[in-house]
This record gives sequence, C-alpha cells and structure tokens, in this order.
Amino acid sequence: MLEQIKISKMSGKLSGIGAINTDTTTNEFCIRQKETDTICGKCYSHKMLSTYRKSCVPAFQHNSRLMSELIDWDLLPIINQAYFRFNGHGELINKAHFQNIVNIAKKNPHCNFALWTKRASIVRQFKGELPDNLILVFSNPRIDKVIYIPRGFHKVFNNVSPDSNIKQNCTGKKCMDCLLCYRKGSTTDVIVEAVK
Repeated sequence: MLEQIKISKMSGKLSGIGAINTDTTTNEFCIRQKETDTICGKCYSHKMLSTYRKSCVPAFQHNSRLMSELIDWDLLPIINQAYFRFNGHGELINKAHFQNIVNIAKKNPHCNFALWTKRASIVRQFKGELPDNLILVFSNPRIDKVIYIPRGFHKVFNNVSPDSNIKQNCTGKKCMDCLLCYRKGSTTDVIVEAVK
C-alpha cells in the first residue's frame, strides 16, 4: 500500500484551514532552537505535542519521514480547499521538504498555500520556479524586533511581548476571518502578533 501524506484539521485560530504538519519533537533544527531566547524557546508545538496533543505525534512523524524525501508527483495530495497551511506544526526539514511543498502547490493551482519557516537558507537555495499560489512567510525568530520582509519571501511574521508598545495586526481573530497571511497584495505583508 502506498503511503499518503496526512492532512490535519486545525483548531483554535486555525479552525477551517487544513495543514500538512511535521513533527517538531524530532526535527533537528527545532530541537537546537528549543533552548534559545527566540520564539522557538516558547514553542507552542513542542508543548502541545508533549502534553494534550501527544496523539498527533505519529501522524506528524509520518509526514516528516515522507516530506524529507522527494515524493512522486502522483502521490502528492489533492487539496480541496481555498486556503491551506504548511507547518502549522513543524519546520522545514531539508531541501526535499521544500521541493515537495512547491510541488503540492503546483499540483493544486486552485488553492492558496502559505508556508511559515525560519529556514531562509533552504528557501533561497531553491533554483526552480515558485508557483504564484504559494506564499512564503518568514517566521522571525526574534521577539520584540519587528523586521521587514527578507529577500526571497512574500511576508514576515513577527512576535512581540504582550506588554510591548509595538502595534499588532494579528490580534486573535480566526485566520479564516482575516486571511492577511494567505493572500498576496494584502493591506500589509508585515504581520505582528503577541507571544501566547
């Protein structure tokens, strides 16, 4: 039997948006970043996957294994949604993972995809053509240091302390009610949210 990528039905603010997630608890990049003073040191995914979302680990680990090697075109999923997320949990593992994301977006031109990543070097090494329906969101690891869009990305997601005076434009609405991150040409491409 051929193995298929597992699609997650997200909850909370991501309710209504499907995702392909991978396992942060075994991702070498995530493990290295977990003990830093960056946003990764406050990782919601690690906390969830080690407590009340433990049951998700096998599916996310399954996706990590599949996505870290090039997947045959015919085995890539067909996504029947208008908006979809990569890495609601997880982070890019390697170049093959990014190529698979690009290929999934190419196979599903009717869907708007958004990828969050801190791994700019993997994105910038990509030599192929990116599909128009894939939005690359740089996930700024620094807290309270709002940056603008780095080279190779369409948007940037910043985190600030809840008590900072930095203006936020991601304020707890459900993503489906906002879609700032999921549409090109939005009112702003610099997103700022308080650390949860």
